[in-house]
Amino acid sequence: MSWQKSKAVMKKKSLLKQLSVISIIAVVVWLFWPSIPQQFTIVNDPLKKTIPIKTTSLPEQPPSNNSSLAATVNKITSNDSAVLVAQAYAAELTYPPYSQPLTDKDFDRLTPNFFNPQSMLVDDNGTQVSAALSKYRYTYPEIVFATLTGENITGAELQLVDIKTGKVLLTSQFEQGEENWHSHFTGKRDLPRELQASIKAKINGKNINITLALKYVDSVATLESFEPAYNEDADMVLKANLTTREQGLYRMRANLFDANYQPIAHLVSKAKLNKGNSHLYLKAHQSVLQGRQAPFYLSTFSIELMSPAPGKPTKYGDSSIDEHPIKDFAVNSLSGLPYQASQQEQQRLLLLQNMAEGK
Repeated sequence: MSWQKSKAVMKKKSLLKQLSVISIIAVVVWLFWPSIPQQFTIVNDPLKKTIPIKTTSLPEQPPSNNSSLAATVNKITSNDSAVLVAQAYAAELTYPPYSQPLTDKDFDRLTPNFFNPQSMLVDDNGTQVSAALSKYRYTYPEIVFATLTGENITGAELQLVDIKTGKVLLTSQFEQGEENWHSHFTGKRDLPRELQASIKAKINGKNINITLALKYVDSVATLESFEPAYNEDADMVLKANLTTREQGLYRMRANLFDANYQPIAHLVSKAKLNKGNSHLYLKAHQSVLQGRQAPFYLSTFSIELMSPAPGKPTKYGDSSIDEHPIKDFAVNSLSGLPYQASQQEQQRLLLLQNMAEGK
């Protein structure tokens, strides 16, 4: 009996040890992993009255239990997790954090301000309705567009609601189009930070409410233009001209495409800027430009004023341009030197490798 108890205690300690190692790995990755772009960008897109929506089908049957998931998780040991994290981080360091490879599978980076349509069942007969906004985050004075797709819709209203107070700030009626119902309203400056779009529709004689999350902000900076690209050792450098309305630490992101608009790289720049006319420098490393030739195109601009302290919100900027062409840059003018990881990045990798080896 005592032997069984001892065995049970040992198994419990082993499980706790594995959980501890996995927790440490998660914390290390969260603290030290190269900056990953958030899902939103502020760009002045052309105004569209009808936005196509893909209706998302609901699963026919929910999973009956979690046994298969549990079996899969049990096969992944804490050491396996540490090895995978270390290998992934080592692969990331092949490229500089300011110039990461981009493919057509990187949906979050290619469409960072995408709004995921919301779908719901209306009745037991499988009648479904889907609603969407044209984007998640809007910058004053952009217009908010909404669409509603489904059968047997007889009318609907769009409301902008202050979540804290429940007050309806703006309203607009939906109009029926060829493919869906559409509505819009013009935003206002200094709207509350916590907002939601509420759609009240009548379908099959029933009153249906659909709630959509969104942000509406006043821009703190505007991307005005770019200077011609130039080479600096192993980097193609692009000087971005901005007008900033507040000082602080800014981060700018953009995507680089080839002549056929195929994605090449995701570029990131960060710097402290003063109020007024300012500049940021985006760099594309030779490691992502090998085998490429101009023209290139830069787009999907995102500008953030980073939070200065915990509890202080991140603020956002906009762009006065949709795209910047790079026509006459010679990639062969760049140095072929590979990226050298910084001392801090090497220390992070060493820490992950030691954890993978159980040190």
